[in-house]
Amino acid sequence: MAVVLLAAVLALGLAAAALAGVTVYTNNFSGRAEAKQLKHTEGRHCDERWRRRARSVLVEVKRGPGRCGYRPPVEGDAPGPDHDFQAEVKLLRATPVGIRRSAYMAVAVRSGKSSRYELRIFPKKHKYELRRTPAGGGGGFPKKGKSRAIKVNKPNVLRLKAVGNTITARVNSKKVAQVTDSNPGQVDGRRLEVLVGNKRRTHKDVVASLDNLKLQVPNP
Repeated sequence: MAVVLLAAVLALGLAAAALAGVTVYTNNFSGRAEAKQLKHTEGRHCDERWRRRARSVLVEVKRGPGRCGYRPPVEGDAPGPDHDFQAEVKLLRATPVGIRRSAYMAVAVRSGKSSRYELRIFPKKHKYELRRTPAGGGGGFPKKGKSRAIKVNKPNVLRLKAVGNTITARVNSKKVAQVTDSNPGQVDGRRLEVLVGNKRRTHKDVVASLDNLKLQVPNP
């Protein structure tokens, strides 16, 4: 009986590991070298720097509407890879009160020149959006809603998983959206991205922090 139970426990453990996937990249920005791994990919009016005391990367979007995007040094080895990507983001108090409702942070997978899946949150409004570029995919995109899982004045962990034609979005471990894409081949980028943006026209800065990046891939 003990052997049978042990075998069952091991089987459950292996199944859980397979479900969780394999971690292939992490970055907690513990030093300046780790911060330099992030490469600016998007946006013209951007400033970023490493925060020594907070051990995170500070991003300033200097003008709106606009956004600033950054990619880690890992990407898929084929178009449209299966990726499970997460990042910890926080809208900082240095952001003026008047533009906080239009400020957002996001993560993207299968990102390319003209395609991506993107999970975007507006912390002040507890609002999320699961977006697809280009538009299409069977009508499930964009998926929009509100969730109390999205925190104000606190870090939020954004997690976006693309496996085959299923796209799953989580905020602070809570699943907020899942969409089946009817034409996933259209979204064939290989890269990951983390972004800070502002939808409002302004010359005031949106200020946010990025931390604790993690990428998993399905078990072979």
